[in-house]
Amino acid sequence: MQQDNPLEPIRQQITALDQQLLQLFARRRELSIEVAQTKADAVSPVRDVDRESALLTRLVQQGRELGLDGQYVSRLFHTIIEDSVLRQQAWFQERINPTHPEQVKVAYLGAKGSYSHIAAYHYFERRDRKLVEMGLPNFDAIFTAVDEGQADYGILPVENTSSGAINEVFDLLQNTNLYIVGETTETIAHCLLLADDAKREQITTVFAHPQVHAQCSGYLSKQGWDQQYCASSAEAMTRASSEPNTAAIGSARGGSFYGLNVIEANLANQARNESRFIVVARKSISVPLQVPAKTTLLMATSQQAGALVDALLILKQLGLTMTKLESRPIHGNPWEEMFYLDIAANQESQTMQDALLQLRKITRFIKVLGCYPSDTILPTELAAPALADDPRLTGTAAVQTSAPLYSRQLKPENSQINLNNCQFGGQQLQVIAASNAAVTQAEVKIKEQGGHVLLTDSDDVATTLPTAKVISSETQLANINSHLQLLLIEAAQMANQQLLTQVGKQPRPVLLSRGYGASLQQWLDAAEVILQQGNQQVALLAQRHQDIVDFHDLAELQQLTHLPIVIEPGRADDSATTQANLAKAAASIGVSGVLVSLSEQRQPDDYAVFMKALYA
Repeated sequence: MQQDNPLEPIRQQITALDQQLLQLFARRRELSIEVAQTKADAVSPVRDVDRESALLTRLVQQGRELGLDGQYVSRLFHTIIEDSVLRQQAWFQERINPTHPEQVKVAYLGAKGSYSHIAAYHYFERRDRKLVEMGLPNFDAIFTAVDEGQADYGILPVENTSSGAINEVFDLLQNTNLYIVGETTETIAHCLLLADDAKREQITTVFAHPQVHAQCSGYLSKQGWDQQYCASSAEAMTRASSEPNTAAIGSARGGSFYGLNVIEANLANQARNESRFIVVARKSISVPLQVPAKTTLLMATSQQAGALVDALLILKQLGLTMTKLESRPIHGNPWEEMFYLDIAANQESQTMQDALLQLRKITRFIKVLGCYPSDTILPTELAAPALADDPRLTGTAAVQTSAPLYSRQLKPENSQINLNNCQFGGQQLQVIAASNAAVTQAEVKIKEQGGHVLLTDSDDVATTLPTAKVISSETQLANINSHLQLLLIEAAQMANQQLLTQVGKQPRPVLLSRGYGASLQQWLDAAEVILQQGNQQVALLAQRHQDIVDFHDLAELQQLTHLPIVIEPGRADDSATTQANLAKAAASIGVSGVLVSLSEQRQPDDYAVFMKALYA
């Protein structure tokens, strides 16, 4: 007689727990809307970062007492908090703009399963709207459909982290009567997709959109398949679903519409591949002051030296943060440009009104393309001390009595990092040059002018220069080439404890960027995570974000740590000479290296001018 499966009772218990979790998640969503209603009456902001931080700290501690990893708990609740914030923002929008029907017709690029189609579903799903689909062949058709009332909304991609701005969309925004009323960001996760009855070893042809092909070129170059371009990812998936011995590259969700299965995932050259979409409509909307907002401007300045700088100085003087600046040629006006600005502010705020008033006085043309809720929900980060306070450790094992590894208390003299013949932390200022150009071209240019290290995205590097690469994920770290000599951890990953832990087990030197808004202590705590794992070759990188590097912070940092410090000098629009002078000033207070971008330079000889001025 066959015995009952001993796993079945356990599986039934897990299923019952999963059902309870779903019910609890749904109830939590309901409560988050009740919180939004209370905030509306009290005119309180949607986000309370202090409360979120206290909540996460408490949950991490409670989770550890139950045997759960702190990172597991924080990742889970980051997702829950993000959903809660976006739901509350959507509720506020419905409250102040109550005329929307339950069913909306949305125009998007391509067919079912395209990334634009998926972005549209994600955006309107949060607003509890039933979507009537309207896939169209090009961007112009989307603008026309919304303008003529054939669609209520249009959704369009405006930029991608790999391929940059979508110029055609920016050009169409110059002459539209439509308004931007929303934004959403989608993670673009390229997968190899096969039909149910197909096998990987039978693939002879792979279909992909040209941009998708370019973003997965490293993977495809190793496969030996015939590669065919399609007008859209939807077309690629359609063909792969019906033609034998073929596959497509697209998203997992898109493939599900065509009966395709994911065989391999994460095919893109860059680990972080995201696209930002805007939502356009015939009427503008109002954004409650409790909701974080963006205002997008279209602006043309006079044809005079410094005219754009004068306009941007107005924003700086009023304390407004510009999150994007894009330029495009003005149609019919050769050599003249129109500027697109995203500003992290509500159009109805007094500060933004003051900015618009002043900008109108000095610009030739200015138009507000829209004010809309910001879709950027930055996770609340826990400080390293909170993560380090682990209740599972007891007695003296939980107490670290020695000074931190990064501190001058432990090591009064400066640490040094050696890469071939260059030395960070020594007497000479070292130069890291970042370039997207062909490696051989970049190497010649850098070596000729006396540079020391090449920062590149390329995996196929044959150069006598020490090479560095940005690392943004554990997967990327696991697959790095042996020739790489320096790992750069970008600002967005400074608080990624798992990545820092793995980097700490590497024998290669590490350049750790300061996270956006991170304090000096949080930065040093992140470095401590790497050092604790054994890797003592850590340097700190102060990158340029919105403004120049703070010299007061650099001086204080120099007093706190023996680790070498590298900076990105000046602003992107500063002259090469100005950046060199700032670099020399930083060197005078102990900075040991600078990072310069060849791709940002406006003149072919800017790098040569920088290097000459640096050592003058």
